[in-house]
Amino acid sequence: MSRLVPSLAALALALAAGCATPRKEAPPAAGQPSAAPAAASVDRTKPPDAGAPPELRVPDQKKFKLSNGLAVRLVEYRRLPIVAVNLVVDAGAARDPGPQPGLASFTASMMTEGTKTRTATQISDEAGFLGASIGAGASVDSASLSGATLAKHLPRFLELFADVAMNPAFPRADFERVQDERLVTLLQQRDQPQAIASKAFQPVFWGTHPYGHYSLGTEESVKAMTPKDLSSFHDRLWRPANAELVVVGDVSEAELRPLLEKSLGAWQAGAQAAPLPPAPGASPHRTLVLEKQDAPQSYVLLGMPGLRRTSDEYVTSTVAFQVLGGGMASRLFRNLREDKGYTYGVYARGEARKLAGVSFVVGSVKADVTGAALKELLGELRRMREEPVPAQELEEAKASLVLGLPAEFATAGATAGRIADIAVHGLPDDYWNRYAERVRKVTSDDVRKFAATYLDPSKLTLVLVAHPDTVKSQLADLPLGPVEVRAAPSSAPAGAPKASQAPAAAKPKPAVKK
Repeated sequence: MSRLVPSLAALALALAAGCATPRKEAPPAAGQPSAAPAAASVDRTKPPDAGAPPELRVPDQKKFKLSNGLAVRLVEYRRLPIVAVNLVVDAGAARDPGPQPGLASFTASMMTEGTKTRTATQISDEAGFLGASIGAGASVDSASLSGATLAKHLPRFLELFADVAMNPAFPRADFERVQDERLVTLLQQRDQPQAIASKAFQPVFWGTHPYGHYSLGTEESVKAMTPKDLSSFHDRLWRPANAELVVVGDVSEAELRPLLEKSLGAWQAGAQAAPLPPAPGASPHRTLVLEKQDAPQSYVLLGMPGLRRTSDEYVTSTVAFQVLGGGMASRLFRNLREDKGYTYGVYARGEARKLAGVSFVVGSVKADVTGAALKELLGELRRMREEPVPAQELEEAKASLVLGLPAEFATAGATAGRIADIAVHGLPDDYWNRYAERVRKVTSDDVRKFAATYLDPSKLTLVLVAHPDTVKSQLADLPLGPVEVRAAPSSAPAGAPKASQAPAAAKPKPAVKK
């Protein structure tokens, strides 16, 4: 036995050595080329070919109405046994009563906080039991209630969804909790340059139009709201005559119709909201400096008139903004960050609403180069207005938009959101199927004409959140219109706790089960 162990050890070493010995390949047969290593055929000095972009094809929409007049759009999406539901209502921030900014947003945020028959906890538990999601919110032009569920649970989910849409109770205890959360959010925003700039920009740019206020409202307006205010707003605007339902998923019209009649069909139709007044045609040419002491950076929010969402030039605008400031390959990024080192990032985008829009340039720059950064920014606007975009730069911008489009329809919920855009803005049913083709047709001249019309520095409204002593002298020679210095909101009102000291106000109170 003692001689057997060394023999086994020697055998193991021999086998290991044999396994470690590189295997010799047999020479190629006569007349056959030798195989080159795979890595040698790859040229690593060039980026790989992007290949043909995937084509987006959204299934056709089937439209019908319930007995109460609620319009329904159905897209059969059979990839997974899931159904997404998105109810869009003309009850966005533009519908806020003048003295009550923030009412639409507050109302939407309370939709899932209890109904006449379910507490907030019961709503959450029931959705969780079904493996479903449900939530609500409000933008400027619309509000929405959305969710998703497994197709086999659709009947029970629609019962819950309809109860939340039709019967929110705005219970006092939950109202006070959400009110506290919103007040803490508004208090915290006093230290956030982006929020400070946005709140100042809206009334200056839009004036007294319903677009001219911050959608979350003010601390004063939120404090003054009551559950009755939310209930009255809901009763007036959250109605079938003022809404449209988008359903995307693994369900047919024959299956869906009776389920909707049984749930949402009992909703009283109500009346359609009156048209909003037309938006103003031009913004004032002026600059606001909102004082922020010892700010190491200046936050820049520059807005110029933009487009309605239904504009024929909208697709051209998306290409123009991609070239100007759509990402790391854009002009603003390459100039102000890569070349000059003034910023971590400055971006350009369009905000296209139902009635009008804004062309934005936003970002933070180092305080001591604020003037130099603005000079470069204005120079890039001038280039867009006067010079054609080179062919390769234009094609790269268009390819970025087209390649990113399918990801926006990757799920039933995402698809429902995009179809909801069509419903809110009255776009053609095949809008998204034609979008990539329209992007590809945009020419350099189209971009230049758009820029010449809309990226006009003579119509800019500029808001800077910065230290006036640092930046004001830097603005002297720039064509920015009259410059006004204002005090930014203080970090906290007299006698109130700072946001960092107020978490208790935002802590949810437990819902009371019935």
